[in-house]
Amino acid sequence: MEEVNQAARHQAWYASWFDSPYYPLLYKHRDYAEAADFIDRICQYLDLEPGSNALDLACGRGRHALVMAQQGLSVTGLDLSESSLIDARKLAASHPALALRFARHDMRQVYAQSAFDVVFNLFTSFGYFDEPADDKKVLDAIFTALRPGGLFVFDYLHAAYVEETHVPSEELEVDGVRFSVSRHITEEWIVKQIQVQDGDDAYRFFE
Repeated sequence: MEEVNQAARHQAWYASWFDSPYYPLLYKHRDYAEAADFIDRICQYLDLEPGSNALDLACGRGRHALVMAQQGLSVTGLDLSESSLIDARKLAASHPALALRFARHDMRQVYAQSAFDVVFNLFTSFGYFDEPADDKKVLDAIFTALRPGGLFVFDYLHAAYVEETHVPSEELEVDGVRFSVSRHITEEWIVKQIQVQDGDDAYRFFE
């Protein structure tokens, strides 16, 4: 029996959860087909020039970045999770003809200056930190990375809709692993607790 405790959540919930093998399992339904439909629509709307430099910030396992590259963009994906990047780099290696690369990076730090025509921050990959000053660092790093006139594409949850439709608890089973998910809303946060039962082993994570 193993458990991620409350202190670990407070210190860096995103580090333990996103590096866990259970994170991609829980979100297994968020697949390439969904990413392709989403990114195709965005790229058509933005009408970006082929070869435009794109940054996928908090790229995860690279499913969105892959579609961007298939759309003709030159894509750099950044993420903090080493386990996610292992999968993302395998994805890039399996498509050697595409301009697609990945690197480990803390989104609060400046990665490049005036290097990108467009920065994508997708799948609600913002607002992870306890201090608003850290969120501001993320935004500063994004706008430092953009060229003059560049675009920032920000995909975030609709707070009012989430409040109206959120499911307090649910039970899921994916590939033999059971997930018990509970959610509650505070003044500033939507908090999700994920209990995992994998055979005799139990784990707890937070978002």
